[in-house]
Amino acid sequence: MPRDGDGLHQVGAIWHFRYRSTDGTWKEKSTGKRKITDARSERSKFLEKLRNGQLPNDRARWTLEQALADWLDYRQSTKARTTLPPERTAVRHLKEELGAKRRLDSITETNIRQYQATRRKKVGPKTVNNEMLVLVGVLKQAKLWKVLEEDYKPLSVPKQGPGQALTPDKGKDLIEIAKSRPAWDVAFCATVLAYSSGLRSWEIKSLRLGDAMLDGDPPIIRIRRENAKSDAGSREVALSDISIWAARRLLRRAELLGATDPEHYLLPANLSKHTKPDDPQHGRKGYDPTRHQTSWQTAWENLRAKAGIKKFRFHDLRHTFITQGLGADVPIEVMMAQVGHVSAEMTRYYTHLANGSKQEAARKVADLNPGIKELLDAGDGSDWDQDPHGPAA
Repeated sequence: MPRDGDGLHQVGAIWHFRYRSTDGTWKEKSTGKRKITDARSERSKFLEKLRNGQLPNDRARWTLEQALADWLDYRQSTKARTTLPPERTAVRHLKEELGAKRRLDSITETNIRQYQATRRKKVGPKTVNNEMLVLVGVLKQAKLWKVLEEDYKPLSVPKQGPGQALTPDKGKDLIEIAKSRPAWDVAFCATVLAYSSGLRSWEIKSLRLGDAMLDGDPPIIRIRRENAKSDAGSREVALSDISIWAARRLLRRAELLGATDPEHYLLPANLSKHTKPDDPQHGRKGYDPTRHQTSWQTAWENLRAKAGIKKFRFHDLRHTFITQGLGADVPIEVMMAQVGHVSAEMTRYYTHLANGSKQEAARKVADLNPGIKELLDAGDGSDWDQDPHGPAA
């Protein structure tokens, strides 16, 4: 077998070489070259990539489905639960568009551009970019991203403000429409809570009975660290009369649905919503208080369409609370402590704010909305006594 001084040897007309892999074993690789000068160049490039950790590893042969499942398992064990729903959605779309059985090492820059173009027809550029972060993550784990990175360009995202804010009159109109249909009741109560306290959607969904301390002085809702986006998100949220009304209504509903333990969820999961055949909960009926509802999207989309604000996001209710509070001269540091939205360097300052200050912030926003208080006082939620299962979401 012909050899040269660099450890290259010929197999037939092609030059090969041996190298020690990252796991310590010796392997043989073909350069694919017939000329010794070309073979030496190819060997040098390969060994350089090996030293820099740029060579694909065993994960490169995984299917996209395998890689994404492993990604979610890792994320579930290391990240806050509030970050996971968007990633699960991203995983679903990546498998649908790129093919669940596609091997990672077969994904090209063309596939990525096609994915961006296809998804952009359905969702905004920021959403597409966020979905791409998941794909980039699994490709990095397989040491495949370096080759693709140079040709990848995130979609341009137009600069915009933090969101829309409703005036008190528009807020009253939205809540009056939400209250008009029993089938929207969970979305209605969630809307009132977010509008009157600045709570995020996920924070409401993941509340447990023990987190709603409505008889305290002052009454608060506790947001646990496990359900918060950051340390600042773990906090005690002060409540006004408006938000207490909505929280009590949800508590009555939860009790009727079997939630009795402080660790039970305020929004028990409706088991009949699990319609996929491969879902372990498929075919079950009733409500499970040990698991929480994950969406009121259909009701929210219907009620905002009826209100004529189709582009108004649920998250904009939180923005409305902040905007109205600052407009009522609530100090910004108090408002940020209430909603759990602070910069790292000011976290220490915010944690020393008294609940009384935040209570005043919640009260001031409520005082801007007398129409909503009158609207809610018109009904005390006694309709819950008529239906043992409570209104749907």
